[in-house]
Amino acid sequence: MITNFTTYRIGRVLLASLFVISGIFKIVGFAGTVGYFGSLGLPLPTLAVLVTILVEVGGGLLLMTGRGVRPVSLVIALFTVGATLSAHHFWTLEGAAAQGQMIHFLKNVALIGALLLVSSIEPDAQPEQAH
Repeated sequence: MITNFTTYRIGRVLLASLFVISGIFKIVGFAGTVGYFGSLGLPLPTLAVLVTILVEVGGGLLLMTGRGVRPVSLVIALFTVGATLSAHHFWTLEGAAAQGQMIHFLKNVALIGALLLVSSIEPDAQPEQAH
């Protein structure tokens, strides 16, 4: 149930904007992103960057515009789980580097939670009427 469609839409747009902007930066800095993905030990880093851009920009725009919200938010959530485990392994670091990566890890955990919440809402549901 959605009790306020305006805040639901604003929240969805704000959540999606993180992914769209991140994906655009990966397009602009494509070669550097491929190098970074390679340094993480990801196989086929060029393909991984292309898939990442597709999920972030494509999925983010779908989420932002309200198209396929439930499945798209699940895809982005699963993608974020993989990205989080691949790129933010704070447990292998020490000091400030560990703290910085832990913050990114926890931020992503919160994003995953928000995406799961969005996926559990029926966007066509009508607000509950007061009795």
